[in-house]
Amino acid sequence: MAFGFMKPTVRRVLNGKLATISVLAALLFSFLQIPEYEPLETPEIRMNQFDGGGSLEERCGSITFEDIFLYSQAIFEVKINDDWRSADVDARAWINWTLADEIRKDLDSFLDGIIPSGGDGWLSTDEIELMVSIAADCLEYSITRIGIRDGPAHRGGVGVYWGNTSWENDQTNIGHFNGVPTRHSEGRDCQGFGQECFEVPVIPSIERDCDLDVNQSYAEDECRVELWLNASMVIDEIFDPNNFTISFNSSNMSNARLEFTFPQIPDLRMDMWEECEGRFVGGNMDGHEIIPTPVRGSCIGDGTASYQLRTNDDGSLTYLLDSNFSREKWPSGEDVFADFTTSPEPVDEAPKWTEESPANGSWFPVYQEGQTRLAEWNQVSLWFEDEAGVSNLEVLCNSTEGQVSQGIDGSLWINIEGVAQITCEAIDEAGKSSGNKTWNVGVPVTISSNESILTQPHPILLSHSPDWLENTVIRLSLIQESNVKDECQENVNSPSEEACYFGFFKGESLEQVVMLSSTGIVPGPVNLWIEVIVGNNSFQRVVDLGIVKISSPPTLTIGEVSFDGSLVKLNGFYSDPDGEDVEVDISMNGEKMGQISLSGNSWSSDWIDLSSLNSGVLNFEVRGCDQSGKCTSIFQDINNSEVILELMPDEELEEGVAGNNVPFIGAQQIVIILMIVVIFMRSGGKK
Repeated sequence: MAFGFMKPTVRRVLNGKLATISVLAALLFSFLQIPEYEPLETPEIRMNQFDGGGSLEERCGSITFEDIFLYSQAIFEVKINDDWRSADVDARAWINWTLADEIRKDLDSFLDGIIPSGGDGWLSTDEIELMVSIAADCLEYSITRIGIRDGPAHRGGVGVYWGNTSWENDQTNIGHFNGVPTRHSEGRDCQGFGQECFEVPVIPSIERDCDLDVNQSYAEDECRVELWLNASMVIDEIFDPNNFTISFNSSNMSNARLEFTFPQIPDLRMDMWEECEGRFVGGNMDGHEIIPTPVRGSCIGDGTASYQLRTNDDGSLTYLLDSNFSREKWPSGEDVFADFTTSPEPVDEAPKWTEESPANGSWFPVYQEGQTRLAEWNQVSLWFEDEAGVSNLEVLCNSTEGQVSQGIDGSLWINIEGVAQITCEAIDEAGKSSGNKTWNVGVPVTISSNESILTQPHPILLSHSPDWLENTVIRLSLIQESNVKDECQENVNSPSEEACYFGFFKGESLEQVVMLSSTGIVPGPVNLWIEVIVGNNSFQRVVDLGIVKISSPPTLTIGEVSFDGSLVKLNGFYSDPDGEDVEVDISMNGEKMGQISLSGNSWSSDWIDLSSLNSGVLNFEVRGCDQSGKCTSIFQDINNSEVILELMPDEELEEGVAGNNVPFIGAQQIVIILMIVVIFMRSGGKK
């Protein structure tokens, strides 16, 4: 039996490299998988439920034993000491022989570059002792998964801290058996840290015939590995163990048994045991529903966890918990709660309806006929109370018109047609009944739209059921992206009529056209939000009626054209009837001319230099496009010849054509000459 180095020795050997090796160690043992006798068909999938990084304490402080040693079979023995302040923990885990070669190969590869013999294709006794000791250091900071609290029965969940135990520093040791088997057919001596060193090839060159019929405690061959854990666990704030709860996070834990042995307490018994599903444990909560703390006695488990109780010879009690978490549920997790007490067992009474249950004669509105859910389990569980927990109750319902059933998750379902009466009761394990309550269930109103193109306002047709209760509140609103207008979320007694429809069905008309405001709706698909309220019961639904808002192009105007020498600047106004953002650009002959600045509903171009452009009339295009791709263009002509002429110096105007000394005659001079000629001709005619 070979155990890990003593920690002072390990720390001297590492010589400052512990931080690097510890990170590798956390990854290293994720490959360890341990069926008891039979080879694995497929490798296990490692599923970390926590993230970490940085120092040894930071990285290891957010993981569990299972994140370091992913096994396929393990036994944890937890013996709580008499003072209820600590517990001794012994654990064993087994690695199937078919994975032994892969494990040794990974151990050797992780040490490559860390120590001289790392990565050489051989695993030595020094190397495996080093890695096991590093893992022991890491476990001191890891999560125990265990919570033990006295007082009233305690339940965990998101936002509720229940793990009040931790590992005691320098009291965590890990050992191994047969990690480097001395009976290996190809083993050899080596040089290492200690006086004796033995190593084996990580991938033997010959096939072995492992005798799996031999008891593992005697099978000192290369085919199997066994690990041990010895640790001390610290328990905080246990003052009265006559009433306490043990909570355990069984997420990502399969083929494991935990044995909790308590100090001898007269008349100690288990009061309630629950397996609670659905808590998200995958790390990042974004996009995942926050599961509230479960109500005691309301959890519905999937049967992957089970328990036994054992009375020992000394009178103490042992709680045996078997965890077989289904990895198909990941990243949804599982918590197990066990309540213990010394108080006498309560008298078995019939279950009772609570004040939160629907009153007799209540009306339940549903959106449509056919198979529909009447109530989820988180609602149903609040309707009853029972000393043995409501999850052990059977809720039985029958209907005059539709079939009622209870789903595996506890929800009530009804196959409804028209309006039906249903009668329900709860039965406990002793067959005692809560008594009956009768309710009405049906579709109060159906909705439709004859207009697929959104209008302002938009007509919605309501068809009321003639058999439904008159005093029914109906609220409607046109929405996009499932966002209900704020005005529709206000007090139902003072809604905004312009934002949403609000009214009572009084039975005076079976059909009604409601005109809904479409203000603020942008182009694209448009849905309808409906809420129906009858007393304390209601439903909300977002419905796709095939309505679409068609985009209209933006409007553009040119307000002013400004000149500064050869520079020109254009500005104007824009708007979009749909309220979409608009992008504006300016171009000439398809070539973009500078940038457009937007402010409020006005636009303005950069200064454009005309001196480099051709003489003559230039046609500028100002184009605006909305988010739907609808565009509008306007045009502006600018005579560049006039701009160039005005910029030309006087001496150039007088010089004429170069090389001929013929004066250059501009437009103004031509006009003056023509006037002189006309005057002269008229004067000559008078003579």
